[in-house]
Amino acid sequence: MTKKNIIIFIFIVGLVFVFWSSVLLQDYFKQAILFLEDFSSHYPWQSVFIFISLAAISTMLAFFSSIWLVPPAIVLWGNSLTVLFLLLGWLIGAFFSYLIGQYGGYPLVQKLTSSKQILYYERLFSERLGFWVIFLFRFTLPSEIPGYVLGIIRYPFAKYFLITFLAELPYAIYAVYAINAIIEKNPTALAVATAVWIVAALILTYLYRKKVINKKYV
Repeated sequence: MTKKNIIIFIFIVGLVFVFWSSVLLQDYFKQAILFLEDFSSHYPWQSVFIFISLAAISTMLAFFSSIWLVPPAIVLWGNSLTVLFLLLGWLIGAFFSYLIGQYGGYPLVQKLTSSKQILYYERLFSERLGFWVIFLFRFTLPSEIPGYVLGIIRYPFAKYFLITFLAELPYAIYAVYAINAIIEKNPTALAVATAVWIVAALILTYLYRKKVINKKYV
C-alpha cells in the first residue's frame, strides 16, 4: 500500500468515526463552512487559486497532504469541480517537481556521480522500462518522489505528464467521492467506493511487486 493510499484510508476511517459520532464536530464543520462560503463569495477566484496552490504544494512536500482540504472544497464547489481543482493542483505540482529535478537536481547529481551512470539510468527508464512500468512507479511511490527522480534522469516530459495524469486521476476521484459519502452520511456509497479502491490498490501493488521489485528495478 502506498503512502498516499495509507493517508487517504486513515483520514477517511478517522473522519467516519469522529464526524458521524460527534455532534460538536459537525457543528464546528458547519461553522467553518459558513466562514469559507462567505470568503468564497467575496473572493471566488482567490479561493480556487488558494486551493489549487495548496494541492500543488502537497505533491512537492512529503509532510503536507491536500486530503485535509477536500471536505470544505466539496461543500463549496461540489464533487466534479473539486476533482478538477484537486487534479489540476496535483498536475501543477508534478510539473514543478519535474522542472526542479531536471534543472536543479540533475546538475547536483552530475557532481556526485559519473555521466556514464546517469546515462545508464536515462536509458533504463526511457528505453528498457515500458510505459506501464513507469506508471506503476508513479502510482505506487509517494507523489513527491517520482517527479524529482524522472526530472533528474530527464525522462520524456510528455510521457511523464500523461503517466502522472493517469496515476493521479483515480486518487482524486476516490478521495472526493468517498469523503462526500461521509459528509452526506451515506455508508453504502462509502463501502462500495472503499471496496473498489482496496481491490484496485491490491492489484496494482501485486503488479508493482511482480514487474518492478522482482525484476530488481528498485
